[in-house]
Amino acid sequence: MKNSIGKFMTAKLSYILQSNTAQEAALKMDQDNSSALIVLDLNENPVGVVTHRDLVRSSCVEDVPCDRILVGDIMSTPIVTIDPYSPVETAADVMKQNNVRHLLVVDTDRPNEPLGILGSRDFALYIENEHLEEK
Repeated sequence: MKNSIGKFMTAKLSYILQSNTAQEAALKMDQDNSSALIVLDLNENPVGVVTHRDLVRSSCVEDVPCDRILVGDIMSTPIVTIDPYSPVETAADVMKQNNVRHLLVVDTDRPNEPLGILGSRDFALYIENEHLEEK
């Protein structure tokens, strides 16, 4: 499908354990140039997503030192997922309905093996590419 999200999702995923600190998450995001990390439990199963927004809200708004905040306490859970063959419009609807900015892209047969992540940056790139194709 030309307009399926699998075509423009971010395939490079970054992970962190729920027992890591917000400071470690921020460093990992900076190192990986990522706006979101997939949070894993001790068995390495995805249990949540932590974003830049979560970090800002927890440390700046709540005024708690980021080395005292655990990722597991600030992550978004449950993870909102979508199939890679879903159309762009469906992804936008799912984000809006769940009030999230990132969707974990998974094959429904293997939900613990993410294929990618879809964020607002990916939508911007999609719109830019669609605009260029129209010219």
